[in-house]
Amino acid sequence: MTLDARLAERRGSDDERLPDTAPAAQDHGDRLVGQLLQTLGELRHRVEGDPFASPIRLLALNLQERLEAGGGDWDDVEPLIQRLTGRAFGARARQFRSYLGEVDPAANAARIAALVRREAHDADGNLVPFADFQARLGRILYGFVVTAHPTFGIGVALQQDLATLALSDDPAERQRALAHAESVPHRPEPRLDLSEEHRQATAAIERLQAAQARAFRIVFDVARELYPDDWRRLVPRLVNIASWVGYDTDGRSDISWTTTFEKRLVVQAGQLRRYRHAVGALCERCRDDERLLPLLELIDARLSLAIKACEDELEVFAAPPPHDAAWQGRLAGLSRTLWSGRPRRLADSRQLIELVDRALHQATDDAIATELCVLRAEIATHGVALARTHVRINAVQLHNAIRKTIGMEHAADDPSHRLTYVNAVARLIETSTPLSVNFGSVAAERATAKRVFMTIAQMLKYLDASEPVRFLIAETETPLTLLTALHFARLFGVEDRIDISPLFETRKALERGASVIAGALAVPAYRDYLRRRGRMCVQTGFSDAGRYMGQIAAAMSIERVRLQLADLLVQHGLQDLELVIFDTHGESIGRGAHPQSLHDRFLYYDTPESRRRFAAAGIRLLQETSYQGGDGYQLFSTEASALAVLTRALEHTLAPADEGNDPFYAGDHYADEFLATVKQFNATVIEDPNYAALLGTWGVNLLYQTGSRPTKRQFDAAGPRVGLEHPSQIRAIPHNSILQQLGMLANTIGGLGQAVGKDPVQFQRLYRESPRFRRLMRMVEHAFKYTDLGVVRAYIDLLDPGSWLACAGASKDAQQQADCTAIAGYLERIGLHHRLLTVFRVFQRDYLDLATALREHRRATRDAGEEPIAVDPATRDNMHMLHAVRLALMQRLMGRAVQVPDFSDRHSVTHDGLIQRLMHLEVEPALALLNEVFPLTETGTTELDYGEPATYRSADAQSYGQEHATIFRPIATDYDLIRRISSGIMHHVGAVG
Repeated sequence: MTLDARLAERRGSDDERLPDTAPAAQDHGDRLVGQLLQTLGELRHRVEGDPFASPIRLLALNLQERLEAGGGDWDDVEPLIQRLTGRAFGARARQFRSYLGEVDPAANAARIAALVRREAHDADGNLVPFADFQARLGRILYGFVVTAHPTFGIGVALQQDLATLALSDDPAERQRALAHAESVPHRPEPRLDLSEEHRQATAAIERLQAAQARAFRIVFDVARELYPDDWRRLVPRLVNIASWVGYDTDGRSDISWTTTFEKRLVVQAGQLRRYRHAVGALCERCRDDERLLPLLELIDARLSLAIKACEDELEVFAAPPPHDAAWQGRLAGLSRTLWSGRPRRLADSRQLIELVDRALHQATDDAIATELCVLRAEIATHGVALARTHVRINAVQLHNAIRKTIGMEHAADDPSHRLTYVNAVARLIETSTPLSVNFGSVAAERATAKRVFMTIAQMLKYLDASEPVRFLIAETETPLTLLTALHFARLFGVEDRIDISPLFETRKALERGASVIAGALAVPAYRDYLRRRGRMCVQTGFSDAGRYMGQIAAAMSIERVRLQLADLLVQHGLQDLELVIFDTHGESIGRGAHPQSLHDRFLYYDTPESRRRFAAAGIRLLQETSYQGGDGYQLFSTEASALAVLTRALEHTLAPADEGNDPFYAGDHYADEFLATVKQFNATVIEDPNYAALLGTWGVNLLYQTGSRPTKRQFDAAGPRVGLEHPSQIRAIPHNSILQQLGMLANTIGGLGQAVGKDPVQFQRLYRESPRFRRLMRMVEHAFKYTDLGVVRAYIDLLDPGSWLACAGASKDAQQQADCTAIAGYLERIGLHHRLLTVFRVFQRDYLDLATALREHRRATRDAGEEPIAVDPATRDNMHMLHAVRLALMQRLMGRAVQVPDFSDRHSVTHDGLIQRLMHLEVEPALALLNEVFPLTETGTTELDYGEPATYRSADAQSYGQEHATIFRPIATDYDLIRRISSGIMHHVGAVG
């Protein structure tokens, strides 16, 4: 049976709408896939029952032989890679459609109408007073936060292809999308800088806003029917949208304050253009209305002037640093203009709302009035920017800014000095006098934390004073951090428009989260600040927590913080505050996104139990979540998908799930011990040098750069150390992505074997009776499906010197024998194989324990019969072939690496050192050095006439064309193919990291 036939057999009728093949591109690729699949089947049959044989490694060796032999189909392996990647892409599209739930715009519009209609009635079905209806829909129910995490794994065109395959009902459209997807390399955008990330973020936000505008029209349709005398007074808000793209300086030094101000101006200009477009359309419809048209033209003129001001200001702020004296002069001139023209600026959305209200009073046509009501609702919700502003810095930056002022010579959480520092900052809050700043003050400031507060002051002064700014603080582990932020907020006059939000993500922060909040609440000034703001904001993070504690332990720890917050607010008499919880999870299970559906994703972090406790305490909860980088923006790649996500969010907030009395929260200590076991396992692994060696063997070199934030060290002439000393040297997303590429989703399943095996009876009971525990374990089962120890072992054995010596002994080709022997020598000196096997066995034992527990559970509960928890056969075949092809290419690259000619040490790196780096796929910097050592073109001055003949040519002047043609360029080609295969594996897993 062909692979296509097997794929078709596995798909249900709903999946048949998504084609797997593009006829124009499939012939050659299909022929190669068919041959490879047949060989894979034969190898599996041959080694069946042999635990010491790996069909994936054998397939890689078989493929390498075909590639080395050349001739016929196997002269070019690219069509095979493209075909396998295309099939993974099609599978990702099917999963994407399933994940969204209902995608038909009409059905989602009807669902929103039903939700709105229900909000207009009480429990007995009676229509509530209009004031109550306004109160229910006039508050923010849910918050979308667009972030720029490095998950831009594919370019914009491929993102659109994915959306078309997933959502279009037109077979021709789907066919064109697949044909394109199978004809182009699957890579990120070639220029993936902050500006490109911001452009993609802006496009996603605009589609989400369009979906929200449609929801507003639905609200007004229902309101006009139910409240015919009052509907024009309704100002719904429903959801808000925020962004930190361009404003997040945690861990990066490449975002200057002018960059932040520039990006903020861009989103302001974008929103004003949206409003002006809407007003322009109304002007066209009201050409004959002598009362309404002048008011609309006034709004249009006001918006036009504001847009022109943004464009003029962007000319100054868009100039990249370093900023010379001439630029400083332009900044000073602009600052004078801004200050003198401040009374005329559109720097408060309430000015626009007043103008729209005047127009609405003159509207006699309900259709025109509806559009004006929608415009007013948008302005009331978004202000004069596409998205609210979230800035983020690190707690260390705050501590550094306050250190000299309070004489802080010890760590902020040092028990012997902690209260002294807290009291010192509390006194500063009470006694400090607000300071005024200008753009010169901001430009001159060198302390990051102070500069960010000053930038916020200028944004509130000149851009939009009506919308608050969220101030996120990463790695908050002590109350001092929050109090320091309040001190600077008061010092720079922004405390009334800024919401300070600690991020609890590190293990220490999650363990201390409640005590950090309690310590800040013990200071009267902080409680007073929260009362004035009317809300308390907290951020929780799943990425770093997931990799240091294990993703399931992270989810449990984060929920505990939520539950503790309810008790804290009640204890301090602050239950009348709105509690804003911003969960920074991503679209991958490695970052806390539940894989089953958006419905389960919302319930995974915003748990029914925590919502029940907040409601019982009388606390209003506003849930916010992040949508990270390219993976997150994919959810808003079309207006239909954006409407689907918006509908699921409204369903979650307006139709709360009641999952009954969940035994997970019974307090019988099982959950505590389960959590402790998973945390202990992962804490041990993360400190194991062999685990760092596993992550660093090929590391991020397997991957394309998927964001503007650097993820790998620069290669310098002195020869930097290969690999990692500790996992903290790379960020969470590349950490998770490396594990996915090696076939082991360890940060989600690590430690679960031990935790489940401690008390299998309790495990089965909770799985059977607890919706919360089941949802946690569904995450584990998904990670278990995509973990393949045979794949992991195949990669590790690539570094086994003994296997390369065996290959040398089996070869009859003298050159191949020499190459294999040389590779074995390098690997012996690197000495990684036994280290990686050591940590592999740690995960292997835990994996086997988990497999046994899951199998026994299914037998005991008859859950899904005897079907194994595994990916479907077609997916397994495609993934195994992708891994085998990559292994073959890596083997070939290693063989070519040892053929690099020797060179002197005058280039500050040894020949052996460079070969070792090629073994670790440090290809691009290594080739850059080789281009210097072995130049391609001849140099010298032989073309000049020196008056006498010379037949001598310096060795330094010769061209190394043969080395480039037979070694260097092929290495570069293989390396690009290796990374393109990584994109295919990413499609199967469904996200970057």
